[in-house]
Amino acid sequence: MSGLFKVIIAVLAGALALSPLTPALALEPVDDFGPNPGALEAFLHRPANAAPGMPMVVALRGCTQSARDFDAETGLVALADETPFLLLLPQQRAENMGRLCFRWHDTDDNQAGRGESASILQMIDAVIAAEDVDPDRVYVMGLSAGGGMAAVMLANYPDRFAGGAIIAGPPYGCNRSVNAFDWYWTMLHHSPFALDGADAAYACGLFTSPATDRNPAEWAEFVLDAAQLIPDEWPPVSLWMGANDDVVDPDNLRELTEQWTAVHGIDLIADEEHSVGDATRRVYFDAEGMPKVEAWDVGTLGHAVPVDPDSDTFPCGEVGEHMTDVNLCAVELITEFWNLK
Repeated sequence: MSGLFKVIIAVLAGALALSPLTPALALEPVDDFGPNPGALEAFLHRPANAAPGMPMVVALRGCTQSARDFDAETGLVALADETPFLLLLPQQRAENMGRLCFRWHDTDDNQAGRGESASILQMIDAVIAAEDVDPDRVYVMGLSAGGGMAAVMLANYPDRFAGGAIIAGPPYGCNRSVNAFDWYWTMLHHSPFALDGADAAYACGLFTSPATDRNPAEWAEFVLDAAQLIPDEWPPVSLWMGANDDVVDPDNLRELTEQWTAVHGIDLIADEEHSVGDATRRVYFDAEGMPKVEAWDVGTLGHAVPVDPDSDTFPCGEVGEHMTDVNLCAVELITEFWNLK
């Protein structure tokens, strides 16, 4: 190799190392994002064609998963590179929760300005500033406990998100006591004998039955009470549930739909309903005719993110423990609903 060629290679390598828009070969840890009351970790995927003013998707994985289990496997990395958008992946620590679940059920973590909710918002703000993200195009999605935490973020900071998605997750506030007959859930929630959120799991219809049935106005009140600031326009929300889910009762899709249509002030009569393969999609419009809530009932799906590795548009995900090939690319359909793509 000539001396000149070596110099050229060295200069190019140095330029790439210094460039803030260098594509990530792997997830990059976000080591110092400021106050971190929830003691969480954060990772970032930067697409190859990153540019100033781009959008960002915050993706929250389920229990027992890591951020690296939720990037390429869902199809999010390929979609981030194609769209493009920055991908932020918060991560739980075992010291906080043995099964690595986000603490969506804990009032110390699911209220605005507290615990994990505050940590995730701090990550978002730090990345917006460091990467020149468009603050009006930040979106949040999650699976299972991550879906519960996505609901937390949408409820706590609705003015900060342009869209959200809850996949196989519970409604916000589902373990909250509202009358004398279910006071014991709150008592159990604070019990020293409660183990890794098991009390909240049973209260919210995980493993056994759907969440405690509330009427839509009660569901909406939980969200309205939690909001740090009531926005002029609530973010659109995409809801996904598998009919064969044996972890989160599939009837929670109804409760989620009741919650978010009531938050948007729209009725429970779907304005559109159609089949996509084995799934049924119902869409709910506001008074101006804009789609605000969509609910996907996926017939053959268990407790997983729908993926489509053989998709014609891009390789959408990989089959795994919580990723199931049902010829539907959930992450792509969600971003289309958000008008992100």
